[in-house]
Amino acid sequence: MSNKTYAAISSPFFRLGTRRKLACLLMVDMEKLRELSTATKLYSHFTLEKKNGGRRPVDNPRADLKKVQRRIANLLSRITPPEFLFCPVKGRSYVSNAAVHRHSRVIHSLDVKTYFPSTPSRRIYAFFHKFMLCSPDVAAMLAKLACCDGHLPTGSPLSPIMAYYAHQDIWCEAAALARAHNCLITIYIDDVTISGEHVPMSLVWRIKEIMHRGGLRYHKEKRAVDRRVEVTGVVIREGALLVPNRQKVKLRAAKKQAHTRPNDIKVLGKVAGLRGQLRQIEAHNEAQVKVP
Repeated sequence: MSNKTYAAISSPFFRLGTRRKLACLLMVDMEKLRELSTATKLYSHFTLEKKNGGRRPVDNPRADLKKVQRRIANLLSRITPPEFLFCPVKGRSYVSNAAVHRHSRVIHSLDVKTYFPSTPSRRIYAFFHKFMLCSPDVAAMLAKLACCDGHLPTGSPLSPIMAYYAHQDIWCEAAALARAHNCLITIYIDDVTISGEHVPMSLVWRIKEIMHRGGLRYHKEKRAVDRRVEVTGVVIREGALLVPNRQKVKLRAAKKQAHTRPNDIKVLGKVAGLRGQLRQIEAHNEAQVKVP
């Protein structure tokens, strides 16, 4: 698959006029397309335990629907992303998201509350119809394929990128406002980070207003001035990126497990994953040192 991206007007979704062409684009026949947009039992619902306690509801799409959703997500991911969007964007990560803010004196973070359930089908329809200029019936079909019970589902491979495009008017307005105040802003799914030499509270308030106007709410707000802070799971301290202590503790525990259970694939995978996180952060720090 090519890594090249293109402008939205070059997307196969742009000015897509018929459901038959949509079916061809999504690699399904018309009968399957109609079934996936009208059937009632397309999702299984369950909860998963969160790392910090509590339960997270999951809307898991049926395998055939998930395949179509993945195809839509893949096509949307080929549109050139804005510089402030870090997930889901190929070649960008939670580490590169944090790295943007490593030299800022002030870092202000907001989490979007229940981002996917707060993204209604009307916003998906509006994106495809008003921005991509799809015909009304194509836009309606795409909104049905993307949504569960009238909003983005939590377990769909399409939801992360669809949530951005459904709210791109909000995020582009917020980014323009941040730039006007000489501040940086990044979006990593539901994590919004604003930073700079100075981040006026009036700027943060206006960004909150933009989000609120678009139907989004925020929580877990935090602000750091000239001190250690964590951004998307990476600690920033005096311009360096560091692994959070809890990840180091997890790695030590996983290594002990691997020593007693050397053939346990799950444990070995956990060790490899934690080591991979460590290497990503180290690589960013090394790249920073090499810059003249």
